[in-house]
Amino acid sequence: MTNIQKRLLVFLIGLPLLVGVVVLFAEPHHVGFNIIAILASAICTVEASLLIEKKQKGYRSEVLRAALVGVLLPGVTWLVVIGVLPPEAPVFTLVTAVSLIFATQVLRKNQAEFDKVVGHLTSLVTLLIYPGFFISFATRITTLPRATELLAAFFCIVFLNDSMAYASGMLFGRNSRKVLAVSPNKSLVGFAGGFLTSPLVVVIAEWLRPGLFPGGLAARIFFGAAIGATAILGDLVESALKRGTLTKDSGQLIPGRGGLLDSADSVIFAAPLFYYLYLFVFL
Repeated sequence: MTNIQKRLLVFLIGLPLLVGVVVLFAEPHHVGFNIIAILASAICTVEASLLIEKKQKGYRSEVLRAALVGVLLPGVTWLVVIGVLPPEAPVFTLVTAVSLIFATQVLRKNQAEFDKVVGHLTSLVTLLIYPGFFISFATRITTLPRATELLAAFFCIVFLNDSMAYASGMLFGRNSRKVLAVSPNKSLVGFAGGFLTSPLVVVIAEWLRPGLFPGGLAARIFFGAAIGATAILGDLVESALKRGTLTKDSGQLIPGRGGLLDSADSVIFAAPLFYYLYLFVFL
């Protein structure tokens, strides 16, 4: 199979499967989706940890530690959603975890080991926030009105953005590549194709499910454009991480796509903006 065929197959199976889990296992508290989000955060954090290990002085990746860091904030956020913990728990957990990461640096055994402090601190704090803290906002989306439909719309906005960017870039973007050094194979035409797709998805979603994105057409276009731009930025941020570590893919989990982080990068970055912007624009 060619790379394009693999990507198409993953898209045609993956997106309907994910939306199916969101719809079919919506109760209680979108348990199916949230379990997937927590597991995905663990896998993505392990992949990011292995990338960082290649370049960051003083940091050694440990799979179990990275997985625990990855599930921490999405897990705590889910416990808030189901009413086990108070709303302040995620912020408290984040502050406590960062404080402990800093505090552990005083326990190094000898003077020579302190040259690893900066690398260790920056790596662990980065992994705590990206992807775990960002992914926790996907769980927060389940607290919004009509959360099942919003989650389905969110994934369509992000993944159709990515797919249209890839398709339009491959078909029409040959002469507009090398726009950004971080990802020279991506084209201006591809960026435009993905960016324009996101507001179109929002408009169609409101047409199919009236009241899902209430307000005027301008608000829906603005919302879709903002999410689309953030999804593209998320893909570029992960490209920067891979380029900085001289790595092509974050892993080999998904055929034609690489690691899970390679597929979830746009979702990770777009989830916080989707949650907050929906609150500000539509509620």
